[in-house]
Amino acid sequence: MQSDQAAVRGVLGVAGVVSLLLLWQLLGSVDVVPRSSLPGPWSVLGALPTILSDHDFLAGALDSALATAITVLVGSLVAVAVGLVASSFAFLQRPTMVVVNTFRSVPATALIPIGVLIFGLGMEMKVSIGLYAVVWPILINTIYGVATTEPMRRDVARSLRWGWWRQQALVTLPSALPSILTGVRVAVGIALVVVISTELLGARYGVGTVLVQYTQASRPEVVYAGVLLLGTAGALLFSGLVRAERRLVRWVHHD
Repeated sequence: MQSDQAAVRGVLGVAGVVSLLLLWQLLGSVDVVPRSSLPGPWSVLGALPTILSDHDFLAGALDSALATAITVLVGSLVAVAVGLVASSFAFLQRPTMVVVNTFRSVPATALIPIGVLIFGLGMEMKVSIGLYAVVWPILINTIYGVATTEPMRRDVARSLRWGWWRQQALVTLPSALPSILTGVRVAVGIALVVVISTELLGARYGVGTVLVQYTQASRPEVVYAGVLLLGTAGALLFSGLVRAERRLVRWVHHD
């Protein structure tokens, strides 16, 4: 049964991609969008060797990946720690949610000029803006996960006279882990978008800066090829995170 469902999902996925390519080709054929703005799919596919052989693009991709990884790692550590502490003390819960609801409404990309002024155009700027974006979803999911911890487990930990750290490590954190991992998965996508946005708008290095250079050189097919690669990498990353999450939290039912 599961294999049949997986086969159906695979067929539907392929059909979706084929439909998108046909629509793309149709838009170019009837000149709805100028070819200077939207080259045909075959032109874009033909530009893949160009972008893949570009050392600046490959180096920029590594730089972007490193910035994204640092952002998610540091953001996860900070958000989970703050979430556990804020959820453990009643007097911190309301102020924490006020701060979260206030600052998460500010788009991270709006802070790029401030990041450039403070950190310049290097890695520090990209990571700082990315951190601002990813902390909130992880923090919210941590608080939610802690709130869903079964009270009986906490009562047992208290009856055993476990200390606060031991309760968090052995009771609260495992119970909140599924929710935390969901927040991390969401944060990875946000981090990737924000990091590339900083590169498009103001960074010195990264895959976004290379795409800007190809745009300025009037090479739209190469730009689209680069975007296609980024989209494929993002889809593979998302799929890998889903599989890792299922392995880490086997006790949770997954559809």
